[in-house]
Order: sequence, then structure tokens, then C-alpha cells
Amino acid sequence: MSTSLFKRIFRRRNILPLIGLSLFIIAIWILQNEVQQFSWSTFREHVRLIPDHQLMLAFGVTIAGYLILTFYDKLALYNFGIRLKWKKVAKASFLGFAFSHNITPSLLVGGTMRYRIYSSMGISGFNVTKVVGFCAFTLWVGFMALGGVIFAGTSVRIPASVDWPLPNLQILGWIFIALTVLYLILCRFIRASIVFRGKIFKLPEVHVAFGQIVVSSTDLVTSSLILYLLLPPIDELSYPLFLAIYLIGFMGGILSQVPGGLGVIETILVLMLGAFVESSQILSAVLVYRLFYFIIPFAAAITVLGIHEIRQRRKQSGKRSGERSGHL
Repeated sequence: MSTSLFKRIFRRRNILPLIGLSLFIIAIWILQNEVQQFSWSTFREHVRLIPDHQLMLAFGVTIAGYLILTFYDKLALYNFGIRLKWKKVAKASFLGFAFSHNITPSLLVGGTMRYRIYSSMGISGFNVTKVVGFCAFTLWVGFMALGGVIFAGTSVRIPASVDWPLPNLQILGWIFIALTVLYLILCRFIRASIVFRGKIFKLPEVHVAFGQIVVSSTDLVTSSLILYLLLPPIDELSYPLFLAIYLIGFMGGILSQVPGGLGVIETILVLMLGAFVESSQILSAVLVYRLFYFIIPFAAAITVLGIHEIRQRRKQSGKRSGERSGHL
């Protein structure tokens, strides 16, 4: 993400309404394409394979997952000394994540959505940039901590068809654990400062670093649990083993820079879960997972954004009317 690009956008407050309207129109177009490409006949065929109670439980966990996502922003704002009520943070966070899950470049889109909301609360563009960067960094801090424990503690065989540079996941797990411990030590004893474009960034205090691990790990566990609940119960496929496979797919999806890791995660899951679950059952679970975790929240976010834009325009119209009355 380009900080200078954020600054150029955020300095021009007069174009913010256009940004909001543009994102709203683009979002509707993307959602329409996603719905058209979503094979509803295939979905109906596959969803019959999943019991109703599993669908309801997975949807409930999805709602919990999006509530957990709000704590990325809450922790970031706390780290930078900005105090906002959770309700206000939740709106910006939900829009940021729901849009960035579906539109690339995800950091820029998520940052723009957050600024559209946070700017109305008096938060500067530079602080929004820091929040976006902190949230992205928090994801990887938690991924390393959780992935380190899971990879080091489970024996997952990497299929020969997957190009993997290390002989097994245990090595990667211990590397992640070492990096996590090093990060906590730096936050506790050194708190080094990084100078970037004349701005000083400090590592967070150690209790904030632990908060990053808790928030991100809980997010990853929740999102993986949604998909796990949609798979048929199999004794050989324990949740820790599935979580290790999910984290590999998640990492591949993030590194691919494809919205939601579309196609990448499915390929990895089919390759690595093929020994436990039939491909049709995996694809059934993934279809419902994408509907629950991506498409439905995206549609809800578009509605929330539309309501926000209408309210903002009414406020601006009211201010202009008041100014004209004051001049009379």
C-alpha cells in the first residue's frame, strides 16, 4: 500500500463524497458479477449434502467472526491513543473488511472505506493509514503465533503436487514460534522506532502485542471453524489437523493477492483434504463458506455504506441550508 497515495486522497476532503459514491457503485457491480458467477443450481445440489444444524451453526460462527474482526481496529486505535466507542469502530471495521475481502487491492480499498467513516469522527488520514497498517500487521503476528503452534504440533504431509520449499511443516512452525518470541521480546525490552518518510513508528507495548496475537488467532480459528463445521464429521480429520491445512490454504490465498483467495484456497484444500473427504463434499463446504463469509457480508456492507452516504449527504445539505439562513 502506498502511503503517499493515501495522503493524496485524504488531503482532498472535497472528493470524499465522490469516493464513497464511486465505491458504492463499484461494489454493486462486483456483487452483481459475484452473484451471477455463483452457480445457484450447483449450490442447491451441494447444500443438500450438509445437515441443517451444521448450516445454522456455521452461520452463527460467521456472525461471531465478523464481531471479532472489529477488535483489529479497536486494538489499533488503542495503540495510537485514539479512543472511540465500539459501535463507531464496528461500522468502519465491518465496511473495511467486507469490502477488502471482495475487492483488490485489499489494503487500499479497506483503508479508503475506513477513512470514509473515521474522517467524519475527526481522525486524520495519516492515523487511518497507521490503523490499516497495524491491522494488516496484526493478522500476520497472529498467523505466525497460531501457525507456529499448530505447524510444530501436527504432522501434516504436503502433497508432492504442492511446491513446498521445506521438507515438513514442523520446521516452519518452529521458525514462526521463534519469530513470535523475538517480536514479544522487542516489544517488551527494546520498542525500536522505525522512521519512514519522516514519520516515526514505534513497536507496540508488550500487552498490545499479546492483544494482537489473541485477536488475530481468534479470527483465524473462527474463520476456519466455519469451514470445518460445513464438512462431514470424520474421525481421522481432527480440528487441529484441519486448522493446519486451512492455514496453509489461507497463506496461499493471501500471498496470491486474489480477493478472498478465490480458486487458490479451493485447490489447496482439495489437494490436502482429498485423503479424508470427497472432492464434492469439499466443494460443497467451500461454496457455502464463500456465501456465508464473503457474499452475504459484502451485500450487507453495501447496504450499510448506502445508508451512511445518504445520511452524510443529508447532514451536508442541512449545513449548507443553515449557512444560507445565517447570511440572510
